[in-house]
Amino acid sequence: MRSQSSLEFLATYSFLFLILGVVVSVILLLSGAPATSVQSQCSAFAGPTCNLVQIYTNQTAGYTTVTFSLTNSQAVPINVTNTIVTVKSNSYTGACTPNFLYPGEQSTCTTSTGGPISPTTLVQGFYLLNAQFCNSGVANLSSGNCKFEDVQYSGSFASTPSRKRVIIFSVAALQAPSNLQLLPFSKIQVIPTQPNNFTLMQNGAWASNVTNGNIVFAYATNAPMLGSSYYGVKTGQYPSFLSSLQNANVACSSPYNSMLSIASTTLYVSGTATPTVNIEAAGAMEVFYRVAAIGTVWQNVFAGSAWKSQTSTGYTNTISVSKNLYNVQVWWMNPCSNGGQVLQMTNIPS
Repeated sequence: MRSQSSLEFLATYSFLFLILGVVVSVILLLSGAPATSVQSQCSAFAGPTCNLVQIYTNQTAGYTTVTFSLTNSQAVPINVTNTIVTVKSNSYTGACTPNFLYPGEQSTCTTSTGGPISPTTLVQGFYLLNAQFCNSGVANLSSGNCKFEDVQYSGSFASTPSRKRVIIFSVAALQAPSNLQLLPFSKIQVIPTQPNNFTLMQNGAWASNVTNGNIVFAYATNAPMLGSSYYGVKTGQYPSFLSSLQNANVACSSPYNSMLSIASTTLYVSGTATPTVNIEAAGAMEVFYRVAAIGTVWQNVFAGSAWKSQTSTGYTNTISVSKNLYNVQVWWMNPCSNGGQVLQMTNIPS
């Protein structure tokens, strides 16, 4: 009788035992899975789309940075004043470059989050963008009739830190209006912001590894520099999936127009340094930087000396920077048939 009851019990509840066994197995499997098996991911709750997140940790210098690539997915321009990253109830302030985003334009946001983190640790947190948006749209930017309203956008992220330092650029390729063969340097030397009469053709995130304190960004737009070696780097149609500089939009006869490429990033410098900035330009080129804080002034590295139509010419300058977060923008202009650009920054602190 008792054995019959046992059989009835097993027959009735065996399916439940099977489900319980599966659940316990899954829990044990997940609890034993290393953090490195979790892919980096970020998600926007509202506002700009989060494309990717990258966490870098430096055990020797003793710091960690969190970097996002974001896209303004709204129909109105926005001005991002700062970004706040929260991890384990601790909040850290960072910045974005470019901070003024047209509809569809990308930005790179970086925040230093204190000391080093083990590369096997899964870092989870939230980000907050403090911003303003132009509620009357792009058409009112040039007229000064834009009414800005304060807004906050937020999202979440999860990633494991990397010991390989990667600088993420937001690269935009813009078409100049008709009859504009070369944008004057005076138009950008104070506030390097995308001209509102240019058309955004392509944009996306592009990553450059930092090797021995050396960052290189290089590509050519036609035969004069294509395949040649500058600063130890061979130029190619690079990054070909982003650059629209070499196409039929660049007209060498009337109505004459140009393609403008802007590479923007937010760069954390861990200590006082004197980086050397080398550029090789066939066309026009300038590098801008400033401390990533409201009210700081942009500095131009070459004072516009390379901002002219020319054959391939190299320029070198050394700048002094202190421990801080910096906005960095590199501007290239292809006026017509010449075109190839190389940026090399050396002595970047690890």
